[in-house]
Amino acid sequence: MSDSDYSDDKKIRKINSDIEKFKIELQKSESELSGIGARLDGEIDRYRNEAKSRRDAYEAILGRTREAEGAWKVADKKYKRAAGKRDKEISNVQKRVDGLGKRVRNAEKTKEKRIRDIEKDKQKQVDRAKKDRAKEMDRLKAEELDRVEEEKKRELGMD
Repeated sequence: MSDSDYSDDKKIRKINSDIEKFKIELQKSESELSGIGARLDGEIDRYRNEAKSRRDAYEAILGRTREAEGAWKVADKKYKRAAGKRDKEISNVQKRVDGLGKRVRNAEKTKEKRIRDIEKDKQKQVDRAKKDRAKEMDRLKAEELDRVEEEKKRELGMD
């Protein structure tokens, strides 16, 4: 059962088209997923370093305690927000990747089922043709037997 045997089937063509679209979207999403972590880790590192710098200034300069503490808190919020954003984005893209993978698998299963259905229909047609041919052969045999029997009766004068 190769795909080319069923390339004329409209549903198979549609399914193959869907599979290709899903695979392209899956590749894009996987690529996006691999890039998100590195991009956001750099941002997180920047905010973490900024928070550390502000904390050091707070501890080193007691006279400017309030100002340095405020800056540190803002930077820490940014760091936490960025970390939360990264986790959320990674989770969302992972869900999309999983969903697309499932769609690809389901489309492939649907395609295989369609191929099996086509094969089953072909086999039914072959079986029906064999049955019809057997009936025709039986009818021809019966006619031939009747003809031979009639001939014998005429030869023997039993007519």
